[in-house]
Amino acid sequence: MTLRRTLALALPLLFAIAGTSRADEYRTENFTVRAPNKQLAETFGKYAEKYRVEKAMEWLGREMPKWPRPCPLVVEVTENRTGGATTFTFSNSPGVQSQEMKIFGPVKQLLDSVLPHEITHTVLAYHFGQAVPRWADEGGSVLSENDKERLDHDIKCREFLNAGRGIPLRILFPMKEYPRDMIVLYAQGYSASAYLIELGGGGLKGRTKFLAFIEAGMQRGGKNWEAAIKSHYSFDSVDDLQAKWIDSLRKPPVAIAAASRSKEPAGSPVAQAKGNDSRGYETRTNVGNGQPQLEPPIAASVRAATPNAEDRSLLKPLPPPLKIGAARNTLSPEIVLGPPEVPMGR
Repeated sequence: MTLRRTLALALPLLFAIAGTSRADEYRTENFTVRAPNKQLAETFGKYAEKYRVEKAMEWLGREMPKWPRPCPLVVEVTENRTGGATTFTFSNSPGVQSQEMKIFGPVKQLLDSVLPHEITHTVLAYHFGQAVPRWADEGGSVLSENDKERLDHDIKCREFLNAGRGIPLRILFPMKEYPRDMIVLYAQGYSASAYLIELGGGGLKGRTKFLAFIEAGMQRGGKNWEAAIKSHYSFDSVDDLQAKWIDSLRKPPVAIAAASRSKEPAGSPVAQAKGNDSRGYETRTNVGNGQPQLEPPIAASVRAATPNAEDRSLLKPLPPPLKIGAARNTLSPEIVLGPPEVPMGR
């Protein structure tokens, strides 16, 4: 599973846009891209603009206006770690005053998942004009990742809940900082976000309702979640939502991913970057003793954050450990995975 972190801190920009174009730099209307070479910079610039349109249409039903200043995007190609960070400075208006983005990892993974994930953060930041609750910001952005990554988060959420590592929703919703167990926030945030969006009708309709719920929950200093859940989804309480959400997770996750090859012409920059292959992905199976297989929290690829005093006092696992689905069925035999496909011009 890949972790990505978005920081809502008022930090000065780390990059100064030079007056002349560098050999490894490519400029678009909304991005200034720095990459290992000019070809990759151009590829990521075009994909960034494409995802900027797509994600805004998916979440808002309209494109975002041109940003007052291009967003610096630094691309680092690595093979042993994957991640990214988008930093925002918000004004008092409210609104986004400045933003910057850095992503690192294998090129194909960056194009398939990391870049659309980070672009989604910019859409949510533009919509709210302020820092978005961590669970919704990350959970909503995971929705932009490829089929395999989303399924991985779905499976992880069940595993964490079974292991007693879940965070009660009444604690998760108002959380302003990343908890030490950040991977749980990603998986649980994605699962809860996907559940509410589908409950609201799916697609743009479901996301519009979800955004309205988040906006209502952010009222009263970010502590209006009980009233928000009652008015937008007709649950009796956040605990009622939690019970029904958990009940929906008791059946094993099933997903079928598109197994098509890249439609880019062979030898084109995008095809070379994505990699034209038809190899399937192996699904994780259960360990021999029948218990869900857990991976340790990933800390190397993200900057850890210590919860504030208020959040720390509330960080208790869901008691007792939740038994969601039989362990032997953690992975359904019906799951079929193929190579992730970057949507082209949806």
